[in-house]
Amino acid sequence: MSSSPIHLTVLGSGTSMGVPTVGCHCAVCQSTDPHDKRLRPSILLSRNGQNVVIDTTPDFRAQALTARLDRLAAVLLTHGHADHIQGFDDIRPFNIRQRAAMPVYGSEETFRAIRRAFSYVFDNKPSLSTVPSVILHEVKGPFELLGTPIIPVPLLHGEMDVLGFRFGRAAYLTDFSRLPETSVPLLEDLDDLIIDALRDIPHPMHQTVEQALALVDKLKPRRAWFTHIAHELPHAATNERLRKAGYPHVQLAYDGLHFDVQTDSPAVERAAKALAVHAHIPSGRLTVFYSAADWAARFAGTKRGSIIAIGNYDGIHLGHQRVLAFAMTRAKDSGAVSTALTFEPPPLKVLRPETAPLRISTNQQRLEWFGALGIEAAVVLPFTPELASLSPEDFVDEILVRQLQVRAIVVGDNFRFGHRQAGDVKFLRDLGMRYGFEVVVHTPVALDGEIVSSTLIRKLIAEGDVTHAARLLGRPFVLTGELVRGTGTGRKFLFPTLNLKPDQELLPARGVYITRTVLEGETSSHRSVTNIGMRPTFNASGLTIETHLLDYSGNFAPSHIEIRFWKHLREEKKFASPDDLRLQIARDISTANKFFARLRRLRSLRSFHAPL
Repeated sequence: MSSSPIHLTVLGSGTSMGVPTVGCHCAVCQSTDPHDKRLRPSILLSRNGQNVVIDTTPDFRAQALTARLDRLAAVLLTHGHADHIQGFDDIRPFNIRQRAAMPVYGSEETFRAIRRAFSYVFDNKPSLSTVPSVILHEVKGPFELLGTPIIPVPLLHGEMDVLGFRFGRAAYLTDFSRLPETSVPLLEDLDDLIIDALRDIPHPMHQTVEQALALVDKLKPRRAWFTHIAHELPHAATNERLRKAGYPHVQLAYDGLHFDVQTDSPAVERAAKALAVHAHIPSGRLTVFYSAADWAARFAGTKRGSIIAIGNYDGIHLGHQRVLAFAMTRAKDSGAVSTALTFEPPPLKVLRPETAPLRISTNQQRLEWFGALGIEAAVVLPFTPELASLSPEDFVDEILVRQLQVRAIVVGDNFRFGHRQAGDVKFLRDLGMRYGFEVVVHTPVALDGEIVSSTLIRKLIAEGDVTHAARLLGRPFVLTGELVRGTGTGRKFLFPTLNLKPDQELLPARGVYITRTVLEGETSSHRSVTNIGMRPTFNASGLTIETHLLDYSGNFAPSHIEIRFWKHLREEKKFASPDDLRLQIARDISTANKFFARLRRLRSLRSFHAPL
């Protein structure tokens, strides 16, 4: 499949009310040119008999009939506005014909809109009629459909986070007003770019023709097509105007436009790597920026200012959580934007890599925990030599004051900043007096007389004391990552395992642990036993992380999992025979089941004795 192109068809190129617009008698709405008849914006991607639709508009049924769409492999959603989702119910004929649930890809914010608008699909109540059957896949990074990677492209639709999508040498960016700088590397080396260009008159949530042309100049696709077109732009006349303005490679898209998209582009792999490092898929809970300028573009116009909590936040332990909670409370009281400011990679990885400690958490985990705590925005500054060379005063003036509009800064008492870490808390307070912001210094958090720190937590995890580490973190230590093929040894001995390739640098000590495991696409966790080690009984040579689920017998094969470490069970050891190992694994499973049974009883007792 890799050599065949994707066939792209524009199903709709119009604005939210379509063209002609109801009740309008303008020249475009009354035009006899079929290119001026515009349904709501959507495209169809087809390859080797498989079809994918981007957005189920209110016109989806008519669009599918016109395209003679008999089968549908998946639906991609850019955002949750009505003109992009109101045809969602028309997924039903494909469910019936294909006898399968429809995979739907989008952001969590879009899924919340879907659940509100189509609550009957998700309430699990008996129905006398058919309802759409769907599997929702939250987009957190690149994924594969039609045998090719799909790269999500974060965009801004006014102040709303939306998604565009890149596939091979083409990209589809509908309904947006601004492309974040961190999304620019995702759009290199394009043959075709389909982008929002509503009209000539400015609109707060859409690009004008002039703005779209400026973006074409910046991204330099070989061809560009304007979509989400209002009735102010007649097809033939606008194309002629673009040609005379020196843009013969730019035209208005139209319903029924189709062309082939080549998929063999090295830029796709580069885009996937850039997305992983510098861009963020909106979750609806947290807005993430990889430059202070992007934060300013989103929030400066609101005049809210920011309450900033600065730190490395490795692990986001109880001490970090107190700093972040204080920033959120102060922001709520003042109306400012609660903002976590951190760096990627951590400064020591750049300045003194030989002394940099192994990280407890990945950047993605930090972002998820910021969102779970309720932080409104996170600014993850790429820690470059240029940033490291800024003096303390320049860092405060250029980044915190001018761009992040800081009202108050919350830091720990050992905070250092600026070139050669020349700035300390006292100097920060002096700058606060000069620039008019408050500095709040939090003392370390102690638990049972022990100072909570990332350094201590790293030591505990490395020693295998995951229970103690969890108390300081405020939650279990977590490993996430991709599943890899094992040797089949576990299944041979009737204890099948999932084999993890971890994202994290820091691993617990070798041994067997009581854990809970979350499978990709699920929200609840499964009881499990996890072994970290070299499998000495089988004279293996490489470190493995193998998890056996205690309460799961399905055939689902996820590509990613999350393992939460609760308790160290025993050291790794070499057994005299595979049979001895099998007996020990059975004892480990029995011990783990008793552990979880005790937890259930304790929780029941707490619930029973809770005050009414």
